[in-house]
Amino acid sequence: MTALSGVTAMSRGYRVRYPAPVWHNVSAHVESADNCAMDVALLDILPEPDMLALLRTHLQADGWQPTLGGALSKQFGDVTAELTPDGKSVTIKASAKREVVARGTDSTKANEALDQVKAKAERELAGRAGKAIAAAEGDVRASVQAALQKVYVEALKRKAASLGEIEGMQESRGADGELELTIKVRVP
Repeated sequence: MTALSGVTAMSRGYRVRYPAPVWHNVSAHVESADNCAMDVALLDILPEPDMLALLRTHLQADGWQPTLGGALSKQFGDVTAELTPDGKSVTIKASAKREVVARGTDSTKANEALDQVKAKAERELAGRAGKAIAAAEGDVRASVQAALQKVYVEALKRKAASLGEIEGMQESRGADGELELTIKVRVP
């Protein structure tokens, strides 16, 4: 056996390269909508078509716009209110939308991540739409109520005129803030 002399042990550096992961990016459009309907009941002071025409006239004076389907609509912040063509209800609609993105190391993982992101976004957007409706509902009701009050005043004046000669008319506010209308008619 011979011994090697003069040889020293050396260490070597090794470089190991791992390929960078290939990310799969996916995206989707998420939208959520909500609505609330309110009944509109017109008193039958005049025939129904006349009452509806008065309501439509007074709502349009307040900024409500006719739609192609015969309805009237108005924006209240982020929501749209729409009076049906028959004038029997007002629907308040809100929607929210956004793009969501996810990624994964393969398309299956990316799509699984996207499904989770979409579900979370849908819950968040539904809550946002519901809050927008709740915030605007009071303004929509006030707009419709103000128009209805004007409709009733005008309808009562027309009805009184059809009964006979109007001798006097007085409009005032009661202690509770409600409009009081007194019409004195001479009936033949």
